[in-house]
Amino acid sequence: MFKTARLKFKILNSKDEKDLEQLFCKNHVVMSTVLKERVFTKEEFKKLLKEDFMQNKADTIGFLCLTSRLDDKIIGVSGLLKCCYLNTDNYEFGFILDENNWGKGLATEIGQFWLEYAKNIMNLTELIATVSPENKASRRVLEKLNMEYVSEFKSKERGARLIFRKYL
Repeated sequence: MFKTARLKFKILNSKDEKDLEQLFCKNHVVMSTVLKERVFTKEEFKKLLKEDFMQNKADTIGFLCLTSRLDDKIIGVSGLLKCCYLNTDNYEFGFILDENNWGKGLATEIGQFWLEYAKNIMNLTELIATVSPENKASRRVLEKLNMEYVSEFKSKERGARLIFRKYL
């Protein structure tokens, strides 16, 4: 569907669900600073797959599976979701990478992709990203992407989050 130099973004299919379940439901290291700040239950995971993942190529909002272009193995997820953090409707991009792929510049590559996509394909004028205050590596990624810190918010579902924004 979409590609970067090292990654492919693809629609979820049934053979990917087992790898994603491992990430979302069993990987405490990764999930401790994203989404619910804990692993998902199987029911929460199934709901996420149904409600928040792109289901076909016509979809423009939702998560996509991330694979390496070299071996087509699932290494995480990324996508655009609608949000309303700053009292206005907007779009947020996000990414979750398996810890074996941290520190390789992939998150920055993903962020650059979504910033270009938001500007050139969706004709957006700004894009939002949120991050746990404790997730220093992801904060550095957003800063490398020249996103500016706007404010902090707390939600029942996601805990404390820092909001970053970039005007496109």
